[in-house]
Order: sequence, then structure tokens, then C-alpha cells
Amino acid sequence: MATSSTKGVVDVVFCLDASGSMAPCIDGVRRNLDGFLDALAGDANRKIDCRLDFLAHSCGEDGDLVRSVSLRKSGADLIQALYGQVPQPAAFFTTDRDAIRRGLKELTVYGDEAMLVALDMALDFPWRPQAGCHRVVVVLTDEPLEANAIWSLQQTKLDAIIDKVQKLGVKLYLVGPNSAGLDTLAEADKCLYQKSAQTYDGLGSIDFAKVLGQIGKSVSSSLLQARPESAVKRALFGQDEWVASQDSIRGGR
Repeated sequence: MATSSTKGVVDVVFCLDASGSMAPCIDGVRRNLDGFLDALAGDANRKIDCRLDFLAHSCGEDGDLVRSVSLRKSGADLIQALYGQVPQPAAFFTTDRDAIRRGLKELTVYGDEAMLVALDMALDFPWRPQAGCHRVVVVLTDEPLEANAIWSLQQTKLDAIIDKVQKLGVKLYLVGPNSAGLDTLAEADKCLYQKSAQTYDGLGSIDFAKVLGQIGKSVSSSLLQARPESAVKRALFGQDEWVASQDSIRGGR
């Protein structure tokens, strides 16, 4: 497969476990965002065209009462922007790192997690064409996948998620505890998995400056693969049919 040199064009989505224990992780990403972007540039004199967003996700223990938040949208508005009849690409991504920091600071944590559901939504963001853009998803969680809400359902979609990552040409970075589910997810092509020493600690054992810097350097040094876009199935968990209910949306089962 032909490759092209890195052009400094990158789309990044931070896929965040926003369950009750994850406040330290979210704060760690916010405080070390500049270091990540500096490493992404690779050279102080090199400008990068980097668009950023996040997808923070949590739910009830049964996978219901879902909360999903991006920089500009949340709840039913986010579902409509991603999966509605009228596409809303302008609702996603920004080049303003301060806006991302403000958005992360305003996030609240709640309940349980369903990280494959969150990842599937992050993969459905409106990426720029992969022939000229590095597509990056950074997944951060402090719980093994197999301890997630609705794990039996999520597990049935694991192979489809891996296939989707690869067809989209997404570089997947996983930061989380030792987990058989994350080990399987890490089998995706060119995926990197940084294991934390603890579980349920908001990734407090992780040196975010170091880890995010390493991710940035990895993306900066990688090459783009010139490949045609592949059709992928969106909303693997039926997110496009979730129903609004006050501040949350009911679905995920």
C-alpha cells in the first residue's frame, strides 16, 4: 500500500469514560493538552492542522439512562447531530485548544461506563478524508471492559468495532487497566495499549504528561496510507434510535 509523508493534518477524538471515578483522568487530559499537541507537531517550527473533540460517556448499571457529551453537543442533541437525517458536521471538532480545555473542565462524572458504545460513537464523528488526514481516537478508562455495563451486548460487537477502526484508518490508543477485553481491542491494526497499574482510580497512576506526549510523538512520526474510503456501519448499538428522556437518553440495550 502506498504511503505519503506526514503532513501535520490530524483529527483527534478523546473517548472518555465519564463514570463516577474518572474526574482525575479528565483533569489530567485537560492539564496536559498542550504537551500532547506539542508532541504532535514534533518540531517547534512545524505547524499542524489539528482538529480536536471529545466524547464523554456514562450510563446506568443496565446500560440505560445514557449520558453522552462532546464539545458542542450533549444528550439527544448529540445523537441528532451524529445520526439525524440532516448531517451536522459543523457541530464537531475545533482547532481551539482552549475551548477543549473549557469543555473538559465543565464535564461531570456519573454512574457506570460502556466503553465500546462510547468508542462506536467516537468512530462515527465526521472525519476528514483519510487519504490526507491522520484519524486518531484516544480511549481512556479505569475499568476493565468486561466489568462494564451491558458487557454481554458489547462483547458481541467487539469484532465489528475492530473492523470499523481498521476500515476507517483510525489510529487507536488505549489507556486503561489490565483487561482481556482491552487486550482483544488492541488487536486492531497499529493500536497501542498503555496499561495502568490500578483499576477504578480515575487513572491516577498514569503520568498523563508522559503518556499523552508519547501518543503525540507516535502520531507525528507515522505515515499516512493512501487508501480509498471504505463503507462502515454506523451506530452499531442502535444509537440512531435512542429516545430522549429529560437530560438523558434511553438506549444501549
